[in-house]
Amino acid sequence: MESMTRGHGWRFLDMGRKIERTAHTVGLLHWTLTPTPAPGAKEETGHAPWESNLLDALLEIADSSMTYRARYYTTLQPLAVLDVLMADETNPRSLDFQLSHLADLYQKLPRHLPVDLKAMRGALALLRSFDLRKLKYPLPGVAATNASDGLSRLANFLLELGRLLPSWSNNLSSRYFSHARTLPITIGQ
Repeated sequence: MESMTRGHGWRFLDMGRKIERTAHTVGLLHWTLTPTPAPGAKEETGHAPWESNLLDALLEIADSSMTYRARYYTTLQPLAVLDVLMADETNPRSLDFQLSHLADLYQKLPRHLPVDLKAMRGALALLRSFDLRKLKYPLPGVAATNASDGLSRLANFLLELGRLLPSWSNNLSSRYFSHARTLPITIGQ
């Protein structure tokens, strides 16, 4: 990584790493934010597993434990963990950092698709629009409240971002690495 020149080859390599890292983090966060049914409860009610050991595991898997401990001199708190993993512009493992750099790298490619660049920047803007301080998350073992608390909106955003990432990767592959021209498929003509 230190000796490779920063040409187009490096950009593709770095964009691939950022897409994979973002997809991995999105999956972890979506799984964490999606309420799981409480034992013996109906499907509609559940609880989010915000126990300390899960928060610690999330930080460890996302390689952000040291960042968290350097920034927050407190016990693990859900809001602070979400801040480090999602919104921290200086944490190289956060969603904000990954999406921001992905859009910057993509813009530097020749023949980039403006629609993909717009989608990347739109996803970043939507991510930055979440005010994590206003999220109401259920405490461990407590039934989830109604879906208007912003947590479900965040979970839906993560689900949609998880669906967009493979399309960006596929568009990069077909635009720059496919030697055959791909045409849209029309059925019935």
